[in-house]
Amino acid sequence: MRLWLLLIPIVLLSACFAPQPLTHIPPELQYVVPAGQENSLATLVGSNEKSTPIDDFTVYVLAVDGKRVISGLENWDTALPIQPGLRTITVAFMRDPLNAQADLQLQAVAGGKYQIQFSTNAYFFGADTYCDFWIIDIATQKPVTGIKRGTLTNSIRYIPPRD
Repeated sequence: MRLWLLLIPIVLLSACFAPQPLTHIPPELQYVVPAGQENSLATLVGSNEKSTPIDDFTVYVLAVDGKRVISGLENWDTALPIQPGLRTITVAFMRDPLNAQADLQLQAVAGGKYQIQFSTNAYFFGADTYCDFWIIDIATQKPVTGIKRGTLTNSIRYIPPRD
């Protein structure tokens, strides 16, 4: 009986800490994957670098032409279909608690397969100041965009107590 009395509050409290989906972004501002045109689309995928056994550096698609890719971070390794043509790709870097983002101009071609690449000084005992982004053509391994620098920001904020 005591075990049940202990488990009930734990179960009820755990619901308070469940992650909530991003529902506050209006549907018209969310990226919608083009449907029914698989042969005439390009794809774009993020990348990941292992730093230590408990630490990863991940870059992913945050937005396409100003439309938010809702599952961007979770699906960094899934090819995202995009329409051919000149696209503004907002890319993001995540290494908790550091993050950065930048806009890249990509001239996507039908059937093209692209990947986001990055270079950063966000290493242990590093300066933690920048992340450079660019996109490559996977087939040729050559850059297809210029390089853009994003400034690293720390998502942990310290608020000193007031006396």
